[in-house]
Amino acid sequence: MKFAVVDLETTGGSALHDRILEIGVVLMDDGVETGRFQSLVNPGVPIPWSVSQIHGITNEEVEDAPSFDALTDQILALTEDRIFVAHNVNFDYGFLKEEFKRLGQVFDRKKICSVRLAKKLLPELRSHSLKNLCLFFGIHNERAHRALQDAVATSDIVSRLLQKEGGPEVIKLLLNGRSGINLLPPNIPYGRLETLPEVPGVYLFHDAKGKVLYVGKAINLRDRVKQHFSGHTHTKMKRSFLDSIHDLSFETSGHEMMALLMENDLIKKHYPRYNSTNKDFRLNFGIFRFYDQKGYCRLVVGQTGKWTQPEIVFRTQEEATLHLLKTSMQFGLCLKLNQVLNVESSVCRYESENGEICRICGKEALPEDYNEATEKAIAESFTGKTLLIRTVGRNADEKGVIWVEKGKIKGTGFTPGDSEIRDFEDLKSHLNAYYDTQDAQSILKSYLEKARLVGYLPDGIPVMEVSN
Repeated sequence: MKFAVVDLETTGGSALHDRILEIGVVLMDDGVETGRFQSLVNPGVPIPWSVSQIHGITNEEVEDAPSFDALTDQILALTEDRIFVAHNVNFDYGFLKEEFKRLGQVFDRKKICSVRLAKKLLPELRSHSLKNLCLFFGIHNERAHRALQDAVATSDIVSRLLQKEGGPEVIKLLLNGRSGINLLPPNIPYGRLETLPEVPGVYLFHDAKGKVLYVGKAINLRDRVKQHFSGHTHTKMKRSFLDSIHDLSFETSGHEMMALLMENDLIKKHYPRYNSTNKDFRLNFGIFRFYDQKGYCRLVVGQTGKWTQPEIVFRTQEEATLHLLKTSMQFGLCLKLNQVLNVESSVCRYESENGEICRICGKEALPEDYNEATEKAIAESFTGKTLLIRTVGRNADEKGVIWVEKGKIKGTGFTPGDSEIRDFEDLKSHLNAYYDTQDAQSILKSYLEKARLVGYLPDGIPVMEVSN
């Protein structure tokens, strides 16, 4: 087998934004070194001081070095008809691919990661970094973090690994594009993707200590997880993310709606580092009730939070205000008391909108009478319905269930397909408590629009069904 063992030094960690400033290549034929190449590269951009402290290469050193486009013919010739090998290969390969892409050229080579090769042949080692593998094999690397020296060290490691039992077979496995092994982050064991079923559910990425790094939902768990490990994996943020993943776990859901609710709940529970949305417990805006000094019950729109208790919640302030306006007009409530509109006159807009003075501004309603009308408005316009939502289960012998009480999700779970549910008491042993938030409400509302009524429980509670 012919290898081109490559190492690069760069101005930073992102192949999309940073540039190559040194390249080292060691050629190997059947495990024996047959040639070397090294060159500094003028990156065309300043080298950050912090990066220069790592490899020691300064702006002055690369000032007269050739640009990358002047080296392309040599790089293509050195790597042609050879397997591209590097330690964390997606980093070096990704940088070269991007540099060629900027010049309108395509760089395409079969590749092998020496980290994954070492993991397969030396599973007993806790760390498979270049430094640790050099220590394990007794390889002296004089100038770590310089391209040629690191490429030489990597080639020595590859040569030793090829001499181990099963080495050539592992190489063939790594070269098999259908195996999926090259899709995985370096710390995920081969075959882990194959444990993922092709069904709806949630998946969790864990770090070396088991802490949850990321939570996602999927209609097809295996396909969705694979998508994380394809595409541009060589940006600084993506590489940091992949290098942090040491394990993954999953839970099937049966239906996408259940997966979305599970994902929302798990994100708020674990607050994963790499999730950017759904972390906060926020209800955005809601309608609240309070009693003024004269004893009148007022309804006002306000921003909500984890511990507030609005009568009803909305995504935006505009939605909440419009709902309160319509409710106030319908039930004869005072728009001035409810602060729906900016009213400067002594009477509210109810008169101009409805043709008569409201009972408060007309000084006709006592607090007890007015508050009775407010309570009726809350009961009929604000309080959501109590209902049971059913989805398909995780298998043919069960159903997914979501219990909604007065418009708020109170629990989710799964029931045996043949179980008889008569009321909440029959259901609650199958439910896990659920903390309802605006994110959960958005999921609920979007699926209720597509749900169909399939019957009633004996106590009259509607049973809705969400199809696939």
